[in-house]
Amino acid sequence: MATGVFATTFIQLQGLGQLPLNNLLMKQMGLNSDQAATFFFFCTLPWSFKFLAGLVIDSVPIFGSRRRSYLLLSAGAAALLWLGMGLAAHHYQTLLLLGVGMNIAAVFGSSTAGGILVEAGQAYGGSGKLSSLRVFAQNLGAALGLPVGGYLAASFGWTSAAAILPLGLLFIATWYLLPATIPGAAPVASPQGWQAVVGSIWLQLRNICRWQLAWPAALVFFVQAVPTFRSTCFYKYQTETLHYTDAALGNLGLVGYGVALLSSGVYAWACRKLRLRTSLYLAMGLIALSAVPYAFYAPYPEHLGRAMAIEGGGTFLQYLAYLPLFDLVVRATPKGSEALGYSALIGVWNLGMAVGCKTGPMLYENYLRLNMNALIWLNAGVSLAGVMLVWLIPKALADRRES
Repeated sequence: MATGVFATTFIQLQGLGQLPLNNLLMKQMGLNSDQAATFFFFCTLPWSFKFLAGLVIDSVPIFGSRRRSYLLLSAGAAALLWLGMGLAAHHYQTLLLLGVGMNIAAVFGSSTAGGILVEAGQAYGGSGKLSSLRVFAQNLGAALGLPVGGYLAASFGWTSAAAILPLGLLFIATWYLLPATIPGAAPVASPQGWQAVVGSIWLQLRNICRWQLAWPAALVFFVQAVPTFRSTCFYKYQTETLHYTDAALGNLGLVGYGVALLSSGVYAWACRKLRLRTSLYLAMGLIALSAVPYAFYAPYPEHLGRAMAIEGGGTFLQYLAYLPLFDLVVRATPKGSEALGYSALIGVWNLGMAVGCKTGPMLYENYLRLNMNALIWLNAGVSLAGVMLVWLIPKALADRRES
């Protein structure tokens, strides 16, 4: 699970590809931050439809496996598509199509890893601790992906080569370490014939059509759909207004996500002390608080130390706030539809992120007159409204601590 999360995070366009693509689109192709955000929006849109990948994974086992076969196929396909992106770096439309395809392949890998997480978390009563492990692997992937991308920003071809390495690691780890059926999970029989496949898909859809998913879905969508400064507009602000280099931004990402690794240990302890609802209320405040330090960014290189403190503190608070949300997603996922239910809720999360990452630059470019601090305070203020949605989460999901 952790290897799958690490690989599919490291290779993402918001990870390894973030700085090289921002450099390619805005500095080499001449797009503004709103136009670059449109490219990222379409490339990352498959992450908003993770439920389709989860539906296929849970309904149509391949060679008797709902996990192993899909991880192998995902790793291989994503590696080939990243190779194609490196070869088509200066052809916008081809690059866009390959970027969409690569993200589709990564979505299948991420959805499969999510299925493993939910099966184990529900079987052994460790949803909070395993969610902490998942976020640790995710932050480690981002922490390594951003500085590597920063150093390779001027050469998208080498960025492509760097993406293939963790995908190869995932393929090898899956081949040698992951059995066809997860220990403790029910045996999986492949449906025979198209009628059996359709019937299996129908049963999976019925299983996740529950009210218990509605309010968690609304909460995670809202948290991510708030117009954010953490997008292409902040890259423009950092590089053009504050004069940060791509390599410096990569190192700042390493600091931010490196410190954020500590959030996993904090929540693994806290989930046994606090009810999930209490953690969720605290999370809404932490999300707003995590934005505040970014209002005090200052020019490079004189204030690099301040930027490191801002990235470390802000990213730590952000992911500490996200952990109760991931815990809620695991608890809300119905048994028997682990990959589908988890992917559906994470897909709603990603759809909200796509909305927030598009509306933030749009406001920055067209309505806020390139005033970054106004966008930061807007993001912090609106995020606090999430406490109203926490109040609506069902008691069965939120009013207990972890064993």
